[in-house]
Amino acid sequence: MMACDTAEVTHHRMTTSVGVADLFARSTATLVFDDGEMSCVDLLAGADRMLAALYAGGVRAGDRIALHRGNDRHAVQLLLAAALGELVVVAVNTRYSAAEAHDLITRSGATRVDDAVFDAADDVSAPTANTDLATNRREAPFVVFTTSGTTSRPKMVLHHQSSIVDHAHDVVAGFEYRDTDTIAVVLPLCGTFGLTGLMAAVAARARVLVTDFVVDRLVALCDTERITAMNGSDDMFHRLMNHGADLSSLRCGGFAQFNASLTDICERADHIGATLVGLYGMSEVQALFAVRHPLATSEERARAGGHVVSPAADACIIDNELCVRGPSLFAGYLAEGGAKIDDDLTSSHLYHDGNHTWFRTGDLATIDGDRSFEYLSRLGDVLRLGGYLVAPAEIIDVLCTAPGVADAQVVTVARSTGTRPVAFVIADNGHTIDERAVIEHCAAHLARYKLPVRVVPIDAFPVTDGPNGVKIRLADLRAHAAQLLGD
Repeated sequence: MMACDTAEVTHHRMTTSVGVADLFARSTATLVFDDGEMSCVDLLAGADRMLAALYAGGVRAGDRIALHRGNDRHAVQLLLAAALGELVVVAVNTRYSAAEAHDLITRSGATRVDDAVFDAADDVSAPTANTDLATNRREAPFVVFTTSGTTSRPKMVLHHQSSIVDHAHDVVAGFEYRDTDTIAVVLPLCGTFGLTGLMAAVAARARVLVTDFVVDRLVALCDTERITAMNGSDDMFHRLMNHGADLSSLRCGGFAQFNASLTDICERADHIGATLVGLYGMSEVQALFAVRHPLATSEERARAGGHVVSPAADACIIDNELCVRGPSLFAGYLAEGGAKIDDDLTSSHLYHDGNHTWFRTGDLATIDGDRSFEYLSRLGDVLRLGGYLVAPAEIIDVLCTAPGVADAQVVTVARSTGTRPVAFVIADNGHTIDERAVIEHCAAHLARYKLPVRVVPIDAFPVTDGPNGVKIRLADLRAHAAQLLGD
């Protein structure tokens, strides 16, 4: 069954001819790094010197270069050098092992960037590439993100400069960013969550704090800077609040839900004068695709998803799957080797309804308003129990109210008697999990077909530490559950 509005949305913006470098050239934003402040003009000048060094090393327009470093000025300048020279940045997760980084760089055909290129950005006497900012690079391929790859090799997601820039302006309007804001960009620039935040902050002409997320460092920044906007995971904000960070000036803290036990995160933030709002995004449509309204109740703001930020974007449900469209959509998945788009792989994730092309997200969601939706879970993680689709959160929420349970995850195991849920739980400090008591607690709050047949204590969930946040490897838990239950 399909439920969507097929009415065309007219979308026009004065910036339709702008590329990434032009976005910076037109911005009066100040970027604050760990080693000092820089204007957009100075960053572009360093990027031009960096591009000349890349040219000297044999790199040419259309080539792919690897970005594999933390959030510093050289990372930003490499992005700008690529934008100026029509190079493609392959964003390599800084948490990858050496083997994983090598695999992605090889698969994408990217060139590693050596230290001499970064040194050139700081050497004002170094040759420049003499690039012309008036040149229209808008439709040039620009950046490759990777999907989380928790159960398979990550897909390589290509965006052109146009989708990055257009989405940045939509985020400014949708999040109501202003040039008086101080926006902290603390998520890795090698992921869409961090890069989208950076581009939107620059488009807003704000004061932009660019650093890696280190709790003590960010707590100190909260003391010295009146941060008004910042995006991250629920766990990131949880850790900041636990360390006493002054978030009282935070009027828009967008958070992604990665920790099912932090259901009260918005309410806790309200108590210290900060406003947190739920989000939705993914590499293929970029982060900050949808957001909850900051004036909504804490219960409403705690729900993932929200209203799509672009007036040209929309969402619908096709066969229980969230499908989206809009100017932030990717150009396609790169084929192995990186030289072209994998048309078959890309097409397999698209749906054409005769009027529009929709991206099939692989997510379970419900439409909850005009161009607004609630994300529930990955479709692959949905529990199919008693003939019904059950979002894991329904069971997890109950588990986390059971005595001694700090966090929980639920998977299913197929048995001859039907598919049954198995819960893995982490105990509160000093508590021992009583499996029977937890199951009895669940029985008082859940339908019988949702009741876990086992509650298994575990020290920590297996995770993949990606650039957009830590994601739990549910496939590993499913394999563990299958072993526990046997045949």
